[in-house]
Amino acid sequence: MRAELVMSASARLTFRSPRTVIARFVARRTVRSASFLALIFGIYVASKSAGYVAAYPTAAARAEAIAALGSNIGLVAMLGPIPKILSVASGAVWNTLPVMAIVSGIWAFLLATKSFRGEEEAGRWELLLSGQTSPRRAAANTLVGLSSSILALYLVTAITFILIGKIHGIDFGISGALFFALAATSGAAMFLGVGALASQLMPTRAAASSLSVMVFGICFLLRAVGDVTKTQVLTDMSPLGWIANLHPLYDPRPVWLIPIGIVTVGLCTAAIYLAGRRDLGDSLFADRGSAKPHYLFLRGPITAAIRLTRTSSASWLAAVSLLALVMGLLTKAAAQAFDNSPAMLHVLGRLSHASNLGAVAYLGVVFFMLMTLVMCYAASAVGRMREEEAEGYLDNLLVRSVSRTRWLLGRAALIATVIASAGLLSSVMVWVSIKGQNTGVSFHTLLSAGVNTMVPAFLVLGIGMFCLGLAPRLSTVITFSVIGWSFLLDMVASGINLNHWILDTSVFHHVAFAPAADPVWRTAWILVGLAVAGCIAGVIAFNSRDLAGN
Repeated sequence: MRAELVMSASARLTFRSPRTVIARFVARRTVRSASFLALIFGIYVASKSAGYVAAYPTAAARAEAIAALGSNIGLVAMLGPIPKILSVASGAVWNTLPVMAIVSGIWAFLLATKSFRGEEEAGRWELLLSGQTSPRRAAANTLVGLSSSILALYLVTAITFILIGKIHGIDFGISGALFFALAATSGAAMFLGVGALASQLMPTRAAASSLSVMVFGICFLLRAVGDVTKTQVLTDMSPLGWIANLHPLYDPRPVWLIPIGIVTVGLCTAAIYLAGRRDLGDSLFADRGSAKPHYLFLRGPITAAIRLTRTSSASWLAAVSLLALVMGLLTKAAAQAFDNSPAMLHVLGRLSHASNLGAVAYLGVVFFMLMTLVMCYAASAVGRMREEEAEGYLDNLLVRSVSRTRWLLGRAALIATVIASAGLLSSVMVWVSIKGQNTGVSFHTLLSAGVNTMVPAFLVLGIGMFCLGLAPRLSTVITFSVIGWSFLLDMVASGINLNHWILDTSVFHHVAFAPAADPVWRTAWILVGLAVAGCIAGVIAFNSRDLAGN
């Protein structure tokens, strides 16, 4: 009996070693989101593939699609150049792979910064390092746990792609599906390393995430500019370009897995090395230990909020302005490409009554991208409010003569001001970039499109305020889920017919893509009214509950 107990204890130590507890904990906490993301990828690829088969059943129809879509500068900037091979597989890859690479990359670096710098900033990393581990071993364990989630993402994605390949009319084999899944998840592997390294370089999770976003944005711009200008060297310099160069399903180029693997291993190795070279809470670019006191914007909760959020707000506004300027410079070339496509003009003629269809169609794509970016700002601003409450910073204000209503409405007004500024800056920067291109698009038209981009962001803010008052711990997840769900439905609806009740749950379904289509101001006012109602309900609920920590 005693021998059996000893063997049982030995088995527990073998399979539940304290040296791997961090890896197991991180894997358990992240594998669910990886599996969910993989299922979304499967739904997305299935809808796009089925839609491509239905829309272009013959080689002649696919040739016409290449003529219509291949000259669309906006789509080329977003998805890359359309493949010259006329097949369902090539169309499915072109439609889905760049989007999956972007989504998986963002998911990965956010997960990495949360698991590294976020845990350390919250004080939980200190508890782990007090056990049987070292900083480097803990960092390696964390990367192993996150890699397990990347493996789960790949396996579930591969299984769904294999099943999709069996559908009649799509027909791609198991080996092709496995390579397609590898290409779709390779972005997650690379930007997992980016997030891990940024967590060692920067002193806070917010700073690490900002650095990761900057790196990701540079990679995207390199690929987009390289594809639009047909400068292959720029595409080949971008990690996102390496993923596009894999060409799964129609012209496989596995040689591009070599730089992807080298960069991934190099980033992870550097993160582990730096983790052992610094003290807990320290970083390469550390905050200053002391600074000369400045009392500007410390006269009240609103001015203090302006001071605390000015850097992030300015960063978001700069990102919106830069994107509007860069994409606006391509308007004339995009308009000419649209105007030379009779099939595209036929489609656009039903959406807009403008004479310069090519320009307004391309600008509709540009303002849709700007709209999504401003919505992400609104969701992140709500998350920052929740973080201030969860970390206990809000207590320092509310113990003084500051009411809850004043603080919450003041922050909402500040966020709304940044949203409005982003919409106006979008219009101004696009107008500046197209002023000398003779596109025929007036500033009034661009101003209407800029105002139109504010509406869904206001709605996201209202939803976030409502959740902050009613279910604070879910506020960040719900606000970003609203954006993700709307984006997913918008992508899926282009490939398959969905019930209108389902489509009505998408924010994008209720917003016109101005200036390609005229804004529906009546609907816009309804959405703004819902946003205001959400803010009011959130304030009432916030005043009726206790402050909630993590």
